[in-house]
Formats: sequence, C-alpha cells, structure tokens
Amino acid sequence: MDSMTGYAYIEKSNHQFSFAVEVKSLNSKFLEIIVNLPKILRKNESDLIQILKDKFPRGKIVLTIDIYDWAEDKKVSINKNFINNIYSELKKVERELGADNLVTGDVLFSFDNVINYHRTLLTNQSYNEVLKVLYSAIDVAKKMQRKEGNIVKKDLEKSLSFIGNSVVEIKKKYKDISKVIFNKLKKNIESITKFTVNDNRLYSEVAILADKLDINEEIVRLNNHLKKFKSLMNEKGQIGKRLDFLAQEMFRETNTISSKANSSEISHIVVEIKNNIDKIREHSRNII
Repeated sequence: MDSMTGYAYIEKSNHQFSFAVEVKSLNSKFLEIIVNLPKILRKNESDLIQILKDKFPRGKIVLTIDIYDWAEDKKVSINKNFINNIYSELKKVERELGADNLVTGDVLFSFDNVINYHRTLLTNQSYNEVLKVLYSAIDVAKKMQRKEGNIVKKDLEKSLSFIGNSVVEIKKKYKDISKVIFNKLKKNIESITKFTVNDNRLYSEVAILADKLDINEEIVRLNNHLKKFKSLMNEKGQIGKRLDFLAQEMFRETNTISSKANSSEISHIVVEIKNNIDKIREHSRNII
C-alpha cells in the first residue's frame, strides 16, 4: 500500500553547471503532472512527463528542475557588417546636418542585433546526468510514499478492528431487542385498553415487526466489507478508489443498522463506527 504523499530534493554539479531536481507527489483523484523547467530543458518536456507517467500511476506530481552556476560563460559575437552599414548611414546624416561627433560608440551599440549572445547548448552528457538524478529523486519520493503508506495501513487496521469489535457488541445488544419490543407493546396496549393482552397474538405481531427491524443481513454485509477491505489493503496497484468505495458501503450498512435497531445504545455505538469510517475514507483518498 502506497500513499500519494512523497517528496525528494537532490542537488548535483557536472562539467557544465549545477542543478537541482525536486519531485513532489500530492493527493489527487487522477494523475496530474506539472513540470517547471528552465528554457534549456523545455524541448525535453514531453520525455520528462512520460518518465513521470511511467513511475506514478496516480496523484498530483510536480517536477521542478533548476540550473545555475554555469561553468562556462556565454559566447558573444559582434555583427560587424550591421555596424558598418549603420555607421555609413549615420555619417551621411551627420554630413547633411553639418554636425560633428554625432556617431559615437554609444550610439552604434544602442541598436538591436549589434551584439549576438549565443545560446549555451546542453550536452548529451549533461542531459543524461539530469535524467539519472531525476530517477534517483523519483526513487526517494516513492520510498517516502511506501513509508507513509505503511503508517496509514496501521491506522486503517486500528479503525477496522474497532468497527469489527463494535459489530460484535451490536449483535449482543440486539438479541434483547425483541424482548424489549414485546414488553413495551404489551404495556402500552394494556395501558390503553385496560385489558390483558393475549401473548400469542402479541408474539405474532412482534415477530412481524422484528422481521422488519432485523439487522442480521446488514451485519453480515458489513462484516463482508470489513473482510474485503483487509484483503484489498494487501493487494498491489491502484487500490485507493476501491477502498474508498468499500468505506462508502460500510457507511451505508451502518446507517441502516442504526435506523432499524431503534436503540439508543446501538445508536451510540454506531456514532463511533461512523467516526472511524470517516477516518478510513480520509486515508483512502490519499492512497494510490
């Protein structure tokens, strides 16, 4: 079981520059990938996204790569032909105006395209080193996901154990419900009619009512959901959505038990069961 929460940050230097790779994975219903890259790596964006897709099946994945401290200065060149043309044209204007010293170095170099800054090229060696660090960062993030997942699993097991014990307690308390219903109905009827009620007839009515209020089926289904949930936690792959669905079904059965049982004692137990199901659902939404 893996959590969707993971993080890694690795810095390294090579023959061209220093760089840092940060990988964050956060909770999300689907796979969502965001990359923040320097200009020199933007042409490789699709390849980097594909790597993340292959490694992360679900979650919001944020990749940030920073490049800094270049080991080599950017090369520059001066466009001499352009300067000669500009100089010639400005000299003509100078003569026409009868002005002196109109053409200066400041004027010439104020024009665009006089100085060309050559882009530094990313070598294959540098790119491969960035990829190597990226894979390392992914491994670190996924180890954190596994560690977080194990913590979540232990918490889920506690909640499941609590719910299982609570269901046992509900079954014990529900055994006496029919007797309570019988005595309550008999007392109410005799109070209203002032006559002694025939027990056989009352038992028949209580049996019909008890059948409507029977919670055995709900208890069986709830126990089945608990068993399936425990089994699913040990499976590989994307199980978060399936766990969340099972938790919804557990909540539905618990609600029905509460409404059918018509018992304050059972209602109190149900409240605590629901609290634990809420915890389970919250955890399930952060499981891959």
